[in-house]
Amino acid sequence: MPVATVKLNNRQQQILQLISAEQFVSVELLTQHFQVTAQTVRRDITQLCDLGLARRHHGGAGQLPSAENLSFGNRRVINAEAKQLIAQRIAADIPDNASLALGIGTTIEAVAKALLDKKGLKIITNNLNVASIFFQSSDAQVQVSGGKLRPLDQDLVGDQVVSFFNSYFTDYAIVSVGALDQQRGLMDFDMDNVAITQSILNNSGKKLLAVDDSKWNKKSFACVATFDNIDKFYTDQLPAADICLSLDSKKVQIIVCDQEKPK
Repeated sequence: MPVATVKLNNRQQQILQLISAEQFVSVELLTQHFQVTAQTVRRDITQLCDLGLARRHHGGAGQLPSAENLSFGNRRVINAEAKQLIAQRIAADIPDNASLALGIGTTIEAVAKALLDKKGLKIITNNLNVASIFFQSSDAQVQVSGGKLRPLDQDLVGDQVVSFFNSYFTDYAIVSVGALDQQRGLMDFDMDNVAITQSILNNSGKKLLAVDDSKWNKKSFACVATFDNIDKFYTDQLPAADICLSLDSKKVQIIVCDQEKPK
């Protein structure tokens, strides 16, 4: 079954959230938590592991190894509803005729879909899925970078991409990252991603971060930027109180997309 056609049920989404929080969850714990049979839990775990979203262990399931990122297809099914809410809220804040630099990732793909009704947009991107989405709209002007193709991620990377973004200055940067850290800020799993996201942020007016709650405290080694470099942080759940205080001190506006509705 192609990954892109798979839709996780609510229980499977919650299992992934528990794994992210606890690193390992047992079949026994999950049967008690969800009040279902062990057979049902094992079936859920088997599907998650077959999709490459978790790692099977004796008696349960755990996280993938530290700093291991998921494939683009697998990331599409993680927190898909949250990404859609984030995307819709961002689109509500983008005016017609704006210029946008759109980065990599499945959340940015969702943002592109939400922006299709906008008029007169000027888009620059290295994300091939984003470009393909905007080709559905004859009104948007789309510039795609050159660079080295990453087939699994469906994007372009390398020095040519960095130079491409450095040659523009857009009204808005819309970026996502692989992980968030309270002290270090925006994190990622790959140095190509880091250099590209930095160049997008450095060459834009308003800097918008689109990341769902599952990215907090995921282990990754590459620092992208501190939160001081972000104007608005769109997410699906309000972070912990100490994180909110820290972001507020850095003048970052937190927009919780399952609570705050577009005006």
